[in-house]
Amino acid sequence: MWDQDGRSVQAARPLLRKIHARVATLLRRVAPPSYRHSGVRERAFISNASQHVGPHASLKLDISKFYPSTSIHHVWKFFALTMRCAHDVAAILAAICCYQRRHLPTGGVHSEVLAFFCHKGMLDSLNDRVTSRGGVMTVYVDDIVVTMPGACESDLRWAERLISHARLTMNARKSRVIHASKEKLVTGVRIYRGEVSAPSGQHLKVKTLHHAIATAPAGQDVGHYIRSLQGHLDHIAQIDPKFLGRAKGHRAKNRKVLVAPR
Repeated sequence: MWDQDGRSVQAARPLLRKIHARVATLLRRVAPPSYRHSGVRERAFISNASQHVGPHASLKLDISKFYPSTSIHHVWKFFALTMRCAHDVAAILAAICCYQRRHLPTGGVHSEVLAFFCHKGMLDSLNDRVTSRGGVMTVYVDDIVVTMPGACESDLRWAERLISHARLTMNARKSRVIHASKEKLVTGVRIYRGEVSAPSGQHLKVKTLHHAIATAPAGQDVGHYIRSLQGHLDHIAQIDPKFLGRAKGHRAKNRKVLVAPR
């Protein structure tokens, strides 16, 4: 199976999915560290981004193929050493949680939270260094962002070594230093000169979709355009409340299309 971005998704059968959901539920009961923003109640992509509004440079760290790189050994080690399960029990749990006994499944309901706990030791070490420098770190799935005084290339290389030691690979193409005077794009939120806003790309998509709906030939089904437009308007409105009225108005106008089966 493939998702809308063309990535392979390993979907579990209903019974296995139910077990995965139970694993996720139990792990989410563990109090999360302050730096974790994905899968945490009352935290989201906006709270994640807002931590990086400040006068300092930032590091964006991206882990390549996060779930496929979280191996059955990572999962077994978490259950056996962190959760103190008997080794045979840890092996059974790891096998249940992994795709073909190899790695966490992309798209698994438990993958995000389990991957986090598998790599929490590495993330804690990174966070300790950042806070000791008077900075802040946030984690949103596989996106790690650090903002701290004096953040530079040597910090990026140190983070790369730490990630490598955890048997993961940092995506060099997506990982970089963002200087304090430059625009930052953090989990879909634009940060520039101390202010947060929706990226210009989101506004361009809204304009493009409006045009596609307005110029569609008579009788053409534009439901997918309407639903996509609503999604982009909702996203922008979460970042900038000035767009709430526009998002609500579009929803009210197109309610029948938006609630219809896709």
